[in-house]
Amino acid sequence: MTIPSLPATEPDASAAETGRPHNDNQKARARAELLYELAAAANSAERIEQVFDVALDGIERALGASRSSILVFDREGVMRFRSWRGLSEEYRRAVEGHSPWKKDTRAAEPILVSDARRDETMSPYRALFDREGIGALAFVPLLATGRLVGKFMVYYDRPRSLPRQELETAKAIANLVATAIARFEMIAELRETVRYNELFAGILAHDLRNPLGAMLMSAELVLRLAEGEGDRTKPLGRIISSGQRMARMVDQLLDFTRARVGGGFRLQPRATHLGELCRQVVEELEVGNPEWTIRLEESGDLRGTWDLDRLTQVASNLVANAGQHGTAGGEIRIRADGNRPDQVVLQVRNSGSIPESLRASLFDPFRRVRDRADTRRGLGLGLFISRELVVSHGGSVEVSSLETDGTTFTVRLPRHSPLASRTDLG
Repeated sequence: MTIPSLPATEPDASAAETGRPHNDNQKARARAELLYELAAAANSAERIEQVFDVALDGIERALGASRSSILVFDREGVMRFRSWRGLSEEYRRAVEGHSPWKKDTRAAEPILVSDARRDETMSPYRALFDREGIGALAFVPLLATGRLVGKFMVYYDRPRSLPRQELETAKAIANLVATAIARFEMIAELRETVRYNELFAGILAHDLRNPLGAMLMSAELVLRLAEGEGDRTKPLGRIISSGQRMARMVDQLLDFTRARVGGGFRLQPRATHLGELCRQVVEELEVGNPEWTIRLEESGDLRGTWDLDRLTQVASNLVANAGQHGTAGGEIRIRADGNRPDQVVLQVRNSGSIPESLRASLFDPFRRVRDRADTRRGLGLGLFISRELVVSHGGSVEVSSLETDGTTFTVRLPRHSPLASRTDLG
């Protein structure tokens, strides 16, 4: 990005001199352009370092400085260099941590040292300034909502004063940088909070598996012992059904944590037949949902190297989603296509349509379809986890939805997972 330069200050110009108002207007316009460019850069930056680079360019041009730097308080309350131009390591090491204001200062103002070699407050650094070639310097506080977050430094090779307008420009640039720092700090804290929350969910889900498993095993044992006693078996059946639903939620939470915090899924690819996998999924879902009509179509070579359990989970999630959210009594169609040598395609279609307002967030975690009140559908993680599993295999998931054609989820998988070993490929 090109930062507009401000017209140079005329040291001895008279207020009545011809052309002075025009020059002042030029400066004001250039200053406004500079601040606009800096604000745009701060708003669009993906990293705070991008803001620092543009700000250093801008303040050097605006103030005619030969060098500049930005220092920010760290977690221990020490001012550390974050970005700089033309400063030696010796200088940075010697002055790091120095601040003319206390950390809790609420109304810090810029400080100008117009002659670094004669200013008594700078006497401890005089020899350092001589070696560094610093004749004048200015401290400009970085203030975000009145809170001191760091400082801007500008340096000159020889003694120099700063007119009021230049100081005001420096303060405006510093405020933009401070606001950007505060924004990025807030984003980092929010991400850390979300990460800890996700870790907590994963730990909680992991710790729930053992007592939940023990409860289910005990209920199933009692159910077998009470066979034929209708009054006792009905509530036991409810306990087992609810426990199984809880177990599925726990597994989804664990998968969510693996996807978001644990670095993704660890796959165990092996020789797998997609058609056999789909037939097993259909059989299991038809037993639990006798009202569904499921049609499976197979074509081509459906052999490949994938993680059988994880791909079964993907297919089961997509078919269950089609059954739960499709038109009541509508048909669910599954198409497994292995006609391409390097890729297999799995399509799951139902006769329902997805509102356009929901399509952009369809794969978001914890998404719930708002126009459905059935809470048995879990945590809203099924599609998110399915997509992550497919991506882990090196594939992709697409969705198309029209009222006339229904909704189709299309999974494209490389015939062999990138994680498969040569032995698996045989």
